[in-house]
Amino acid sequence: MSRPAQTLGRRSIYLLPTREGLWFGATVFVLLLAAVNYGNGLAYAVTFLLAAFATLSSAQGQRNLLGLVVHEGLPRPAFAGSAVGFRVILANPTDTPRLGVTITGHPGPPIIVDLAPREQRGIEIPWPTTQRGAVPAPMLRISSRYPFGLLRVFSRRIALEDMAIVYPRPALFAPLPPGYASDDHDIDAAIHHGGGGGDFAGFADYRPGENPRHIHWRAMAAGKGLLVKRFAGLAEREIWLTLDASLDPEEGLQRLCRQSLDAEKGGYRYGLALDLARTPPGAGAAHLERCLKSLALYDGTRR
Repeated sequence: MSRPAQTLGRRSIYLLPTREGLWFGATVFVLLLAAVNYGNGLAYAVTFLLAAFATLSSAQGQRNLLGLVVHEGLPRPAFAGSAVGFRVILANPTDTPRLGVTITGHPGPPIIVDLAPREQRGIEIPWPTTQRGAVPAPMLRISSRYPFGLLRVFSRRIALEDMAIVYPRPALFAPLPPGYASDDHDIDAAIHHGGGGGDFAGFADYRPGENPRHIHWRAMAAGKGLLVKRFAGLAEREIWLTLDASLDPEEGLQRLCRQSLDAEKGGYRYGLALDLARTPPGAGAAHLERCLKSLALYDGTRR
């Protein structure tokens, strides 16, 4: 949960009749006219019974949303052409179930959930994308037609604050550039490039950016610290990924996106150079995310 929670209070909840509610109100009005015109006690009884039914619907509808807590979660990034996911967490802090809670204000059909007493549920709201960059957070609305569908109870628009990041669409193929042997050692990269040897040479202290697959997890579990395995005769390939000035900028970013994914999958240490902005060589999921985010937000002003 990245932002303070928002609680739906009485001043932030509104009511409007639905189409069915308007027909219901018209029916009650006609019955009232008939009761007054003919002085019929049964017509009066039916009219007041239906009016009480509508009043109960109003009170129950407000109660269904009142006190509902809305948290904002961190958005899920995506590649261009896929849908990013804006996340909200709905929490029911009471012992009363909340039924038919509806989230609107986004492309696609409404999202309807039921919340049991004291339940908290995370919901991901898909938002389609066509190009890389930052996607502004949407304005959402929480509503309900519970219990009888005569009234639509809805909240003020809830503004989400965290923007979602859309990475460039990866190119289908982009060969990795040549690299050089570093002081670190990597089995996969060396075998892939014809390295020989491969004898275990001992352990060394972990350094940020090293391949997580070489961490000696058993030693860490035993309280010996974070160690990595070293192998003799296997040199890791360290590569720099740079933007090709001869290509269209968007095409170049797509190629860099593919190279970053392939370099991470192949176990390389890789750095990213976008003109004057540089991401030092590293590896791992966090490093890949930094590189992809740099590609997504690149504006070309330093070219």
